[in-house]
Amino acid sequence: MKPYSSVLAFALLVFVTAAFAEKRFDRPVIKLAKPTEYTFIKLDDVQIPSLTKGDVTVSCLTYRGTKHYYVEIGIINSTKEDLVVPVDLVDFNKPNYTVMRADPRTAAAELESFTHTRFVPTAPPVVPPSGSTTTINANATTYGNQTQINGTATTVNDNSGQAGANFGNALGNAIAARRFQHVQASAERFAAFLETFSQNVQAPVVRAGEAKIFVATFDQLKPKKAPFTVTIRVAGQDFIFQYAE
Repeated sequence: MKPYSSVLAFALLVFVTAAFAEKRFDRPVIKLAKPTEYTFIKLDDVQIPSLTKGDVTVSCLTYRGTKHYYVEIGIINSTKEDLVVPVDLVDFNKPNYTVMRADPRTAAAELESFTHTRFVPTAPPVVPPSGSTTTINANATTYGNQTQINGTATTVNDNSGQAGANFGNALGNAIAARRFQHVQASAERFAAFLETFSQNVQAPVVRAGEAKIFVATFDQLKPKKAPFTVTIRVAGQDFIFQYAE
């Protein structure tokens, strides 16, 4: 993928020590324990940490969803030989917690399913009338010593509270619907990204002078936040990224 390679190669000319962007695909990016030990590559407005050993540069961005950890890996091969990336490219180690490898395509299928759901607006709350007004329209007719009154009485409830609740509910639903559409669009883009760059069971090759992206997913048996390490194994070397979750 030469366009991506060009972006990374250009970005490597500038060393950036700024903090991470907060989110990737609407998911919080996890910060490094010691960010000053890494070089940062800016891609899609996100600062991605990287390490270089010899003629190989590896970047690693880790972000978290409600169910999965996502490890986004970039490999730049500046050697004169092709690099075969092993199936066990990435190791996710969180001491005292069980972490399991998951299939990125399963996560993509979950996201794709969400993109087909419809927004369901909430009903407004029921507000009782705050009071009532009774209006009487009558005519009096006198016959001798008797007076006869004919007329109507109309009672009108004060439903101004319900009208206000209806307006507030409609406004809230409009805002929620717009947010829902934004989340769906982001989920659709992320699903396509995972499908395109998921690391499958085959051992991919990074050609000489080129770069590739891989995405691996992990699930934690007990979802607790704690420091962890992601190790990327490329060309017989370990590229270690320590995170302070």
